[in-house]
Amino acid sequence: MAYKAQRCIRFSPAPFRKRWYEVAYSPIIPLCNVVIAFLVYPGWRTVRVRWEPEISLLIDFLRDQTRPVICYGWHVYELLSWLTYKIFPQELMPIAIAHDGFLSRVLHRPSSWYGFPVWVYRRKSSVRPKEQLIEFMRNEHPIIGLFADAGGPDGQVRQGLVDLAQATESWMVPMAARTSPSLALGSRQRYYIPLPFSTVTSFHGKPIDARGITRQQCQAALENLESSIEMSYGKSLNGRTDR
Repeated sequence: MAYKAQRCIRFSPAPFRKRWYEVAYSPIIPLCNVVIAFLVYPGWRTVRVRWEPEISLLIDFLRDQTRPVICYGWHVYELLSWLTYKIFPQELMPIAIAHDGFLSRVLHRPSSWYGFPVWVYRRKSSVRPKEQLIEFMRNEHPIIGLFADAGGPDGQVRQGLVDLAQATESWMVPMAARTSPSLALGSRQRYYIPLPFSTVTSFHGKPIDARGITRQQCQAALENLESSIEMSYGKSLNGRTDR
């Protein structure tokens, strides 16, 4: 694998222009970074982390890959992922993909503080985000930590994510998590923060070869993983009401 993880934040080199409101809210971003980091820190120091199946199975798979790997799941698991991946080997640490909007920037710096390298694409650019991502993945062959459904809290895998995986001949690994006890933040788009001394369990599904995959198959793989977890662990954390 060509990419070696580093704790840093990098931005796409694509040309872009800042809007006036982006300049206006920039001063409060550092404060928001500190608040988020502060909320997660007690759990990060004291939480017990488990993986199902065993984490060694996923690590062995990742070590053998020469193609990019995309770990995908729902937005609600993003903060939990900072804890579940803390026991990963540093050279295999997934890179968090983010955009340069306000809500994403609130999480950039804490992600790097908790061990994730971050790569940020430009939303307001003459180069489409998908093209920026394809170039990045082809150049660096990273393990991607896409802990989001690439578009919102509606529980739908986005076609753009599938197109990206196909264009880069990636592997896709569905991911989910459970924690108890936890604190929920947000309403429409929720995030879960584990409380001190809680247990976080991270689940990974069978890797999928994205060559020839469909959006429906990616959706089904993630929903099947969620369903199997719910049968054993109860209520889903993804905040949807369609189940």
